[in-house]
Formats: sequence, C-alpha cells, structure tokens
Amino acid sequence: MRMKKTLLTINILGDSTEKVGLIENAVEIKELVVDRPGWEDQVGNIYQAQVSKIEKGLQAAFIEYGSAKPGFLPKKELPESRRNPERKLENLITQGQRLFVQVQKAAYDNKGAKLTANITLPGVSVIYLPFGGYVAVSKKMDEPYRSEWREKLGSILEEGEGVIVRTSAANTDYTLVAAELNRLRQQWIEISSKAASTKTPACLFEDRLIPNRLLRNFTPDKVSAVVTDSVDLARRIREDFPFLAEKTKWKNKLAKELPFSVNQLLEHITQRRVKLDKGVELFIDRTEALTAIDVNSASFTGRNSKQHTTLKANKIAAEEIARQLRLRNIAGIIIVDFINMDTEEDRTHLIHHFRQQLADDPIRTEIYGFTKLGLLELSRKRESYSLSYLLQENQASEQSFSVSTYAYMLERDLQDAAAKGAEAVVVLAAPALLNLFPQLVSLPSLSKKLGNTLYTVTDNNQPAGYRIGFAGSLEQAVAYLDRKPAESIDKLF
Repeated sequence: MRMKKTLLTINILGDSTEKVGLIENAVEIKELVVDRPGWEDQVGNIYQAQVSKIEKGLQAAFIEYGSAKPGFLPKKELPESRRNPERKLENLITQGQRLFVQVQKAAYDNKGAKLTANITLPGVSVIYLPFGGYVAVSKKMDEPYRSEWREKLGSILEEGEGVIVRTSAANTDYTLVAAELNRLRQQWIEISSKAASTKTPACLFEDRLIPNRLLRNFTPDKVSAVVTDSVDLARRIREDFPFLAEKTKWKNKLAKELPFSVNQLLEHITQRRVKLDKGVELFIDRTEALTAIDVNSASFTGRNSKQHTTLKANKIAAEEIARQLRLRNIAGIIIVDFINMDTEEDRTHLIHHFRQQLADDPIRTEIYGFTKLGLLELSRKRESYSLSYLLQENQASEQSFSVSTYAYMLERDLQDAAAKGAEAVVVLAAPALLNLFPQLVSLPSLSKKLGNTLYTVTDNNQPAGYRIGFAGSLEQAVAYLDRKPAESIDKLF
C-alpha cells in the first residue's frame, strides 16, 4: 500500500519588522526561519565589487563588496577559469578590477564571506546562469526526459548563457518552465543594468531569506498552502512564484491561528535540554568548532532486553535530533553521543534509521559513521546562520537572548495585545532595550498599525528583557502608571 504524502503548509509572518517563516505538516512544526533586517545573511546577494588583493599562492582573491570584511573568491569561481582551468588567477583578473560577485557562504565568526563570479538566479524549475555556457539537467530525471529538456531549453539560450533544470521541472509544462527562464533572464538584465549608475562596491540584488530562499526550498507538489499576514508579501509571492499563486493565501490575523506564538517557539528552541517520550533526553551544546549532542536515557521506560531497549531509545533520539537540526538550523560539524551499543548490526541499523529521518530536510546532512570512541560524526551544510547565533547574546547560556531579539519579541507582543483589543499598553523594560527599540522598529509605522497608546517604564530590574505590565483600557493604564515614578515613564505614541 502506497503511503499518503504529507504536504507542508508554509506560514509567513511578514507584517512585522522581523519576518518569520514556519513550515508545518499535519503533526508538527518542521522548520522555523527568521529574516532579521540588517543581519548580514547575504547568501544569494549579487554585488558590483572590486578586487582588493590577489593571493597568488592561494590562487584566490580578496574582494571588497561592501561588507565589513572582504570576501574570498577562489580561482575556480571565475567563469573564465571554468573555460580555461590551466590559466593562473593573476592572468584572469587584476587588482582594482570591477566584477559581479555573488555570496555563496555568509561571513561567519572571523571568516569573510565566500564569493563566486559564476552568477546564478534560481527559480522553482530552473536556475539561470548568465555566464554559464552549458545546460545541465537533474540526475534524478530519467532518460529520455533529460535529453529532451537539454535540447528544448538549450535552443532558447543565447550565447554564453547557461541553465540548470531542477527535478521539479519533470512535472511542469514546458511553456511554464520556459516562461520562468525568460523571467530570470529579464531579472538579470535589470540587475546588471544597475551597475552603470551605481558606485562600487554596491549591492545590486538582495535575495531575501523570506520569501525567496524559503519558498525555493520546496517543490510546489510538496506544498499545500502558503499563508501570510502581509498583503504586499502575498502579492509578491504570486508574481514571483506563479507555481504557488493559487496556493498563496492572505490571513489578517495569522499569528492567532498558529499552535504556538513565535516568541514561545524561540524560547523553546534555545533550551539546551530537550525532553522526549519515555524518558529519553537530549542535551545540545554549541562550541565555536562544533555542536555536541548528548543522548540521555536514564529514565527510559522500555521493557525489553537491554540491547533492544538501547537501540529503541537511540532511534527515538535520532528522530528528534533530525528535527532539531532543521528547527534550530544547526550546521557545520556535529557530534552525537548516542547510548553505547554493543553490536555493529545495531549501529548500522541506527545510521540507516537516522538517514531516513534526515531525508526530507532541504539542507544536506552527511553521516560519516561512528568513531572508535562510539561518537557519531556528521555535518550539515551551512546556508545561513543558526538560530542560536542569531538570537542569543551568549550561545553557551540558555535563553540569553540579545537585546535585538528582545526588541523584535516586544514588537510581536505589542501586535498581539492590539489584536486582543487593548486601548493602551504599558511595557516595563531595561534601559538598553528602550534605547534600541526605536532604532530597530519604526514607531510611526507601529503606531499606525496598532492604533493604540504605548507607554514605557524604565525598569532596571529587567536586565535585558521586558514584560507587559498592563494591557487594557486607557483609563486603567493611567491609573496603573500613577503608581510608577514619573521620571521613569515615557509615552512613545
């Protein structure tokens, strides 16, 4: 009997300063994506840049593209190098030269971003390569379909252009795929034309995490609906993702229909300890070099033999680890300390089970096997910042949210209070948060959106965060404020 495919719902909360995407199936939330303004997650962005230094020994160049740290461009990431791989870098580019570059890997810790000059503009069915010069078709397609796609799309490419046909094109009409290719080509013409009137370095195209990169992670046949609370975002999605146009819906009060608030989810996924069924626990710790996950089964309630009980506990842990990797966007080197198993058969069985759990994750994870000490080694591709890196002041400490995170959490709580009909809200907050909040969140826009009155009270007992002291009628808010020192009160709108 064929299993019924579980479709995903993509919820996008785009009506606040910080955009949030929630991917869920009928059972649970699978993924949480946060797109924070000003946060340098530049993957996919295209820049007009300048070569600042050529390292002949490394056969790589450092590129000024507008970020605080120069980007790193290996020789192989130049279009000319692909055509003439024997030529030295210093014969391909010169110091001071201007060129188009795209961010492949975001800057992380002390490392600058990894760049490429082989520009790509991804769509749902195809990836357009303005300097590609070749046609590639997904190996997941069977012949003769691969040859047909190669011939059809190759015939409409201009000299020097290239295209990669994605697996999702297999179930899509050719006219729709060709239309997407033409749309991406036109997009490149518009991007490159900006260069003539723009100072170097400059960002010519911003590939936002939400909605662009988020929606491209899922083929249309896996999505049941895209739901957003932003009218503008719904319109953009319908225009830029025509395959999802009929599935895209607007809901004014989307946040109220979700099983958890975003702030509750953020608090949950920054917990070091994760409790599972039947007494199994995970402890997730991030260091600068890697993420360590310890599996604890001290109170596991299995009733079978010790060997069977150990394998069962480890399988439960593997299922949750796969979910947590995706939910927290953990990337890089990962070490898992499962409960020790005596037989190679059990270890092989566990790895197979773990791979099955990772199969639906859009980001690739490689499992390398158990070390001599019994630790499972794996790595997950880093495509954007982990949520702990984005949200927390100190990743070694549970729930130590940064002041910026508290500011965006406060905006969501204020929206929630307004949705419940509060005429006035009083926020008790630390001085640092009150100073930063109007820098990150537009108060005129927020006032227009909420339509109520907002008071703040400086409270030194809130070390970094805040709490809603009162939400209700304006008359009761004034009475509440009468009990506070007048010098600590401010009316924001």
